[in-house]
Amino acid sequence: MNKILIKNIFLCACMDDGSREIKDCDILIEGNRIKSIGKNIQEPADTIIDGRYKIALPGFVNTHHHFYQTLTRVLPQVADAKLFDWLIYLYRIWEHLSPEWVKVSTKLAVGELFLSGCTTSLDHYYVFPQRSENLIDIEIDTARELGVRFHPTRGSMSLSVKDGGLPPDSVVQKDEEILKDTERLIKKYHDYKDFAMTRIVNAPCSPFSVSTGIMKESIKFARKHRILSHTHLAETVDEENFCKEKFGDTPVKYMERVGWLGEDVLFAHCVHLSNDDMKLLGGTKSCVAHCPTSNLRLGSGIAPIRTLMENGATVSIGVDGSASNDSSNMLLEIRNAMMVARVRTGVESMPARDAFYMATRGGAKALGRSDIGELAPGKAADIALFNCRDISFGGTGDALAALLFCGRDFTASDVICDGKIVVKNKQLQVFDEKEIWDEAGRIFRRDIAPNL
Repeated sequence: MNKILIKNIFLCACMDDGSREIKDCDILIEGNRIKSIGKNIQEPADTIIDGRYKIALPGFVNTHHHFYQTLTRVLPQVADAKLFDWLIYLYRIWEHLSPEWVKVSTKLAVGELFLSGCTTSLDHYYVFPQRSENLIDIEIDTARELGVRFHPTRGSMSLSVKDGGLPPDSVVQKDEEILKDTERLIKKYHDYKDFAMTRIVNAPCSPFSVSTGIMKESIKFARKHRILSHTHLAETVDEENFCKEKFGDTPVKYMERVGWLGEDVLFAHCVHLSNDDMKLLGGTKSCVAHCPTSNLRLGSGIAPIRTLMENGATVSIGVDGSASNDSSNMLLEIRNAMMVARVRTGVESMPARDAFYMATRGGAKALGRSDIGELAPGKAADIALFNCRDISFGGTGDALAALLFCGRDFTASDVICDGKIVVKNKQLQVFDEKEIWDEAGRIFRRDIAPNL
């Protein structure tokens, strides 16, 4: 069995129950798991990584993304648009999704995530153009080839413009079709075992793009099959007004009405919440994916993360779609999560270590996992190393916090996922970055530019 030994790590932030931070230690990996953490490990290994001047963290867990959006970043037509206007324009672009688009966008997203220390990601895929079949299979197969620990969602939209929703008819589906395909994907890909690399998630897009029927039926379906459920929620004031006008409730109260609250539910955003909403989310142990950069870029607001946590909700971090973030950099997202919380609830409300906890243990809990998000013997060999021997870290007194306060490029030096090296010396090992950049440009010119 292949063994990797990381020697002389400057600081290992375990993110375990005791919040241990171990200086000058080694990590021994055997196969896809951590075998031991300690000083001066002498066991032979196939590969040795120099950990001097490096900080080790559990691989980050990204709990909300839209991989396909990596090819529609920074479009000038919607650079300054708010969410609903941004979506209405982009739906007409995304209806031209092609197999190549999905494959290359997945590579772009996963590559960026790896380079920023992320080893596990949920992806909210919900656009199914009527002329194309099984695009989500292409995404899943590509992610599996790259070696990322992946929670793809079988998203959906069933409420088109003619029914009072936002998406066009060309990308909506019928309820039966959605549930049938979700079941197909579970049978084909879902792994219920510990250390699983692929788990399917149920994910109607949002209250303004799916019917009440699919919300009710999909949560029953998900609980029958013991899978996670995910959707956007309470992202903007426009969404709140939509829900009040259409359903007579706030978005959170509407979720309660359709059965969508609990530990097996993960909501993206949750920016606009009343005190009652936050108590309801916390009291039901529901989970939230905090996406600060996207919320800032679209002017949606700042989520009340600390208050949600105090009420009992599980809070994690997501980079959101690359067309609303316009990046898939997880370390930068953790920094922004720390900063915006301080603006909303005070500078003491979000220490750096709490932000890292959300991106590791918080993400693992939100995805219903206990095998990732922590550095300890027996846990998954998902590890991110960051080199702090850099001019931007000169004169720092707290090396771990400095990763968020002082970093320049927010790039990991080395990343291991499932016991395999995917980033080495800040270079991706899973594909050639320049070749993918060229491919992305070609597909943009062919599939996207003519439709702008």
